[in-house]
Amino acid sequence: MPIMEISVCACMYRQIMNREEITKLVSALRNAGHAVTVIPDLCKTTISDSEQMAAIASTTVVACYPRAVRSLFNSLGLKPEQVFDIRNHSCEQILGEMGVLIPDFTALDDICNSSLIGEIYNATSSPANEQEAWNPVIDKERCTECAKCHDFCLFGVYSVDHGTVKVKQPQNCKNNCPACARVCPSNAIIFPKYEKSPVNGGLHNEEKLDETDTKVIYNIALKYKLEERRAKVSLFK
Repeated sequence: MPIMEISVCACMYRQIMNREEITKLVSALRNAGHAVTVIPDLCKTTISDSEQMAAIASTTVVACYPRAVRSLFNSLGLKPEQVFDIRNHSCEQILGEMGVLIPDFTALDDICNSSLIGEIYNATSSPANEQEAWNPVIDKERCTECAKCHDFCLFGVYSVDHGTVKVKQPQNCKNNCPACARVCPSNAIIFPKYEKSPVNGGLHNEEKLDETDTKVIYNIALKYKLEERRAKVSLFK
């Protein structure tokens, strides 16, 4: 079997992926001779280091929901080679899908290797006082460019350029706020770190607002933005 280059996201800020499963996976893959890099947080890397994301795109990526991961790369005009979901699948399932022989983990020395455990621990431990990477991405296969997210957002996260909606200022997004995803009529807005699908990129409707509730939220935001605009205009009079 040819040597694979594999990037594993540890989801540093929320630890959505199980540390033990990540440790087992990295250990097994390295033991099989594959080159594995542990990425602390793909969401953070997306908004901070496009060159590193380009390098990661040339590898096999192990992270969370494939729809969310592909949308992260697509926001930079990139396409990953292959994506596996360790958020919802076990280490054994991922190895099987990759065609890698599943080892006897009780006999695998690397699983108890303190340097590997330390590497995974450091990758999944967020630095103190560092802003969490909570940012939306757009699934362009679903997006209809209706711009409701742009109209709704109060913080300037989105822009509309020649009819195309973009996440322009991801750092402006308010932590734990997925409201724009809830008003998107095509479920195209993804927050990978959110708990429930489809907001987190999953394919099941674990959370779905009533259409009336969605319209109320949308109208409240528009009213607020209109009042804010009027207030700014009055300052210049």
